[in-house]
Amino acid sequence: MRVDFHMHSTFSDGVETPEQLLQHAIEADLKMIALTDHDEIAGIDVMLQNNSSIQIITGCEFSGHYKGKDIHILGYGFNHHDEGLRKFIEFFKEKRESRIKEIISRCIAHGYDISFSELQNLYPNTKSYGRPHVARLLIDHGYAKDVQDVFDGILNSKSPCYIPKVKLEVPEILDIIHNANGLAVLAHPKLVRNDEYVAELLNYSFDGVEVYHSKHDYDDEVNYLTMAKERNLFVTGGSDYHGIPNRYPYHLGEYVVDSNLVNQFIERIRCISA
Repeated sequence: MRVDFHMHSTFSDGVETPEQLLQHAIEADLKMIALTDHDEIAGIDVMLQNNSSIQIITGCEFSGHYKGKDIHILGYGFNHHDEGLRKFIEFFKEKRESRIKEIISRCIAHGYDISFSELQNLYPNTKSYGRPHVARLLIDHGYAKDVQDVFDGILNSKSPCYIPKVKLEVPEILDIIHNANGLAVLAHPKLVRNDEYVAELLNYSFDGVEVYHSKHDYDDEVNYLTMAKERNLFVTGGSDYHGIPNRYPYHLGEYVVDSNLVNQFIERIRCISA
């Protein structure tokens, strides 16, 4: 059975709407999926309302912080109507919009001819803007050749135009997920770029590790599978599909996970849903 438990829609930094993702998932013969927008859950109900043939798991990718590093934590199977979770999401939504407006203001102050209204016109279906959206605006104006060029230059973390995201400490996020009856998974550990930190992080109350990911190679999978087994944690996997042009995976279904590799996670989800 083909599954994908990591993808993003226009409710965060993805290009496709939840409806489009659902249609492409059906076309790719995926049987179980999770929409995991960044610090946002509004797309879940949109996907559920349009679904008739795929099992959809509630999901979200939370922005965390540990020893100066960005840490992403995937929450799954939670009650997406939980009051504490919704308060957290609303807090992040407000911070996210003010951050993007300030980034654009700083870009303007440094000579880049862009505006927030132009961003809205460029992405009329997007519910939440992030750094990739501003990057596309800068590219369209000829200030950079692609998204990575923007991230390495105009909007790199040391640029005067850059503003860091608001992030909570890892234990706070784990509590939010668990209090909403969800499961907490360390996302794409390779991207932490420090396996000592990964080992330290897994001493917190994580339930699982995202072993299978589009940026992990075979050696990474073996490494993180071993770390998960040593701690009796289940494993998950997903494409981390955003639909961004020229960025792998190029379409939903290009990177998929065999359900046999993540069957312990699926069983835990089914127990929650029962």
